Amino acid sequence: MDSHHEADPSHSATPFLRERHIRYIQELDEKKSSLEYWYSEHLRLSGVYWGLTALELMGQPDALDRDAVIAYVKSCQDPASGGFGGHPDHDPHLLYTLSAVQILAIYNALDAIDIAKVAEYVRSLYQPTTGAFVGDIWGEMDTRFSYCAVACLSILNALDTIDTSRVV
Repeated sequence: MDSHHEADPSHSATPFLRERHIRYIQELDEKKSSLEYWYSEHLRLSGVYWGLTALELMGQPDALDRDAVIAYVKSCQDPASGGFGGHPDHDPHLLYTLSAVQILAIYNALDAIDIAKVAEYVRSLYQPTTGAFVGDIWGEMDTRFSYCAVACLSILNALDTIDTSRVV
């Protein structure tokens, strides 16, 4: 084949199989007998966000059971801190807290959680001496956590809980 045609997307032989993608996302939680299902447990809440976002982009936001997803998100929340873990009974972390907030925002269901408690959890991870955020109580510091914190607080309309001029 001519190398010019290989790089030209108009000559692609593979169509986007939208219905198969939708069905794949819908069936992900049904594969509980697979090793991959259990190895990815710690990513489950973020996986729900990724799947829901893909469904939104494909125009199928109702392909997942909204009430079941919201109940699952709430089951991942740590009642003591207000943060969310990647799966029920996992330690809360900023990454999963953002995923939870994003899922609830997509479903217009932020009222399902105590917004002030979640914002306080995010704020508690702020390091005022450096302007950075840690991901959890164990103190790992990474620039992605600043993004997650600012995005989360912005969605919750709680950016005023931190000094945004110092965030790095």
